Amino acid sequence: MNEIVVQLIAASLGSVGFALILKVNKKLLVYAALGGFITWGIYLLVYKYFPSLFIANFLASIFVGLYAEIMARAKKIPTTVFLTSASIPLIPGGRLYYSMAGLVFSDGAMFAENAKATLLIVLGIVVGLVVTAIFTKYFYKLINARGKI
Repeated sequence: MNEIVVQLIAASLGSVGFALILKVNKKLLVYAALGGFITWGIYLLVYKYFPSLFIANFLASIFVGLYAEIMARAKKIPTTVFLTSASIPLIPGGRLYYSMAGLVFSDGAMFAENAKATLLIVLGIVVGLVVTAIFTKYFYKLINARGKI
């Protein structure tokens, strides 16, 4: 099977698995899978054309934020249900593990390389989610203000 297809399926399953841990309603698991699938697909696509950990995670997390906002309004539940499960594929677990392994085993090169990558990934995720939160806040404020006129 194609490596990209395997990654997309793994991202979907990871999102569903995390949603199950969080006891998300079983009816919403398909949306958790879809969120993880598309999030990782965006990451792979962006990284292919702009090989930057920050940019790929930034743009993928913008999608996560927008997806969570749209799905939360459509399903009338909190955004965190979709935000948490759809962002799971972006979490830099392996990089963080190797950063700590480099630190524990006194391998400065391993630590530096993986810690830098971890920080870039986390920064991309955080900035993307903050940008989305600010955008949606002012978007809904504008919509509400126009509705009152």
